[in-house]
Amino acid sequence: KTDANFVLIKTGMPGRELFAELLKSGVVIRPVDGYGLVSHVRVSIGLPQENERFFYELKEVLRKNKLL
Repeated sequence: KTDANFVLIKTGMPGRELFAELLKSGVVIRPVDGYGLVSHVRVSIGLPQENERFFYELKEVLRKNKLL
C-alpha cells in the first residue's frame, strides 16, 4: 500500500510554461524542472471539486497548445 498527497505528471509541454498558464486561472501546481524533469509537474491531491477544476483547466491549456 502506498499513500501520497501529490502526483507527478508528464505533460508534453514545459512544466514551467504549464505552471504559468494554470496560474492565470488560479490553479497552482509545481514545476519540477529543478530535478531535471522539464516536462513534468507536481500536482497536490485536493478536494474532489478542486481536482475536477484542475483537470478542466489542464485540458483547456493542453487543447490551446494542441497537445490534446
